[in-house]
Amino acid sequence: MAKGISVNPSVIRWAIHASGKSVENISEKFSKIREWSTIESKLSVTDLNKLSKELRIPFGYFILETPPKEDIKLLKYRTINNLENENPSRELVDTIRSMEKRQNFMKEVLVEDGFSPLPFVGCKTLEDDFRKVSKDIIEKLNLEKGWNKKNKDTFNILREAVSNIGVILMQNGIAGNNTHRSLDVSEFRAFVLIDKYAPLIFLNSKDSENGKIFSVCHELVHIWLGLDELYNDRFKRDQEFENAELERFCNRVSAEMLLPLDLLVNIFDHNLTPYENLKNISDKFNVSDLVVCIKMKQEELISPKIFNELYPLLLEEINENMLKEEKKSKKSGGDYYRTQGSRMDINFVRSVDRRAKEGKILYTEAYELLGAKGNTYDKLVRHMEGGQ
Repeated sequence: MAKGISVNPSVIRWAIHASGKSVENISEKFSKIREWSTIESKLSVTDLNKLSKELRIPFGYFILETPPKEDIKLLKYRTINNLENENPSRELVDTIRSMEKRQNFMKEVLVEDGFSPLPFVGCKTLEDDFRKVSKDIIEKLNLEKGWNKKNKDTFNILREAVSNIGVILMQNGIAGNNTHRSLDVSEFRAFVLIDKYAPLIFLNSKDSENGKIFSVCHELVHIWLGLDELYNDRFKRDQEFENAELERFCNRVSAEMLLPLDLLVNIFDHNLTPYENLKNISDKFNVSDLVVCIKMKQEELISPKIFNELYPLLLEEINENMLKEEKKSKKSGGDYYRTQGSRMDINFVRSVDRRAKEGKILYTEAYELLGAKGNTYDKLVRHMEGGQ
């Protein structure tokens, strides 16, 4: 009798589909993959471990009698509805799971420490005036109108302000610490997990700096509305929104947070061409060209005809610039502690380290939550606190 673990072929087929890899690609390392996906087979623990790592599917899933049903609630709240998102990458799935775990940890800490729910979570509706919502968010963040004008440190200022009001802000361009598992901007730019105690925003750091700034603003609006979101807007003209009214509202509030109407009107120069105006405004306010273009059309500073001429040109420019930035980032190694530190929220790091020092969690759990062990963990915490 052949030794090994019996694996249902339907589970193998599900795992292949969930991995996003082709049978041809997998067969280069697993010559029997077609057989395994056709008839019930006995696989050794070694083979299952290798297959689990190759497909990024948890080992335990392979010993189930039927394919698992992964209930990832966040996927129901995609900005854009398209077929590509029907089968999320394992990188996205694992990132969502990781952030859910970190959010749950923070909520437990906050509740145990006697904190009250955050009053701004779910405090607005789509019936509210978008300019008033924008003003409310900016004031809560303790920022001034035009806070981002001529300020090249816009992202870090926004990030600190967000953290100061109790919103967890994480970012990464890879799944976990695995540099071979890149997060794809075309799949998602950001997501927000709503919770009254510990709302969490995650940014895909493969996005541009201006793109991330807009995503933070966009997800803050979702927090004010109390609505989860997987933000996968590609800014294409023919996209099908899951909830068009919701996204229009969030985009208008976000644009107003970055480009208040009165400041936009004051800086708009009628002696310049629309393209020159757009570039001038985006540069001074650290806002993406596309957002400026949309905002100028909404406020009737440019005609629909000019908008239709500019938009595809700008989209092409942005895609080209992102490809250039991606090539640059692949060439540069970077500093580990700076990179890892930039991925995490400072309040989260402090809470994990404090709980470990108090003996309320094991250091093994703290290591897992921060993605670092031993001396590396200690150095990372010191780096986050401003030490060396």
